[in-house]
Amino acid sequence: MTKLLLKTEGLTKTFKKYHAVNHVDLHIRKGAVYGFIGRNGAGKTTFLKMIAGLSTQTSGEIELFGYKGKDLSKVRGRIGSLIETPGLYGNMSAYDNLKIKCKLFGIREEKYIKDILETVGLADVGKKKTKQFSLGMKQRLGIGLALVGDPDLLILDEPINGLDPQGIVEVRETIQRLNKEHDMTILISSHILEELSKIATDYGMIHQGILLQEVTKEELMERCRERILIRVDEPKRILPVLDDLGYKNYQVVDNSHVAVYERIEESGELNCSLVKAGVFVKEIHVASEELENYFIHLTGGANHA
Repeated sequence: MTKLLLKTEGLTKTFKKYHAVNHVDLHIRKGAVYGFIGRNGAGKTTFLKMIAGLSTQTSGEIELFGYKGKDLSKVRGRIGSLIETPGLYGNMSAYDNLKIKCKLFGIREEKYIKDILETVGLADVGKKKTKQFSLGMKQRLGIGLALVGDPDLLILDEPINGLDPQGIVEVRETIQRLNKEHDMTILISSHILEELSKIATDYGMIHQGILLQEVTKEELMERCRERILIRVDEPKRILPVLDDLGYKNYQVVDNSHVAVYERIEESGELNCSLVKAGVFVKEIHVASEELENYFIHLTGGANHA
């Protein structure tokens, strides 16, 4: 079993009577890119601030690298974070911004700074002032600042928010490089599931402060893949028929639907077989679900956006 790097139990943050984060049990394994998905206002930033030590929880527990409670102070230095917008000195270059952060960590090697610039794709910007950077370049420099001190866990809050397509690609490639080449565990929040699906290995989906679901990438893809969806009054009556027909990969979705994940091209024959077996089929069709639609349905529909 893969070792957990981060675990929370009942983590809660309240502001007066409002639960911004409500009893969240979250699990991140070492080496994962954990996509923390939620709409604006779902509680993502509040949660990340508690993990990074920028805010204290109202109740619940955080366990990091095997430490918890007062002992968390021993390992906070192993976390790098970019939460909300990066704090940059606009009249200074990327190199000089990093140099200031490095001095705070007692790091004075020029190569160390250059290596970080290389990692985040800013090795060729020279003395250009950061106020002249594109939004994507600023985000990558923000990630670079979070890398000072060589963290084992990198926390990124909406790093692709507001970026143009090129900026999104650049930030995505930076995150992939850090995970693969530096074996870095990354916790990244976003409200765009489709984009995170290109890099995340695991997902936690939060809505109105409540963690609705944790799934691996494989599990998420399985739930969204093409299937035969059958609507009936009593789903359990279908199961023996499916067994007799040799179907093995199927699932009762709810109290009126059964999903079949194999022999998709035989939906017509399946319908005939069910009718012959005395099952009244209200509806049968081939369906697939886009990732964003999956998340919308999970959180109660588009009217709650």
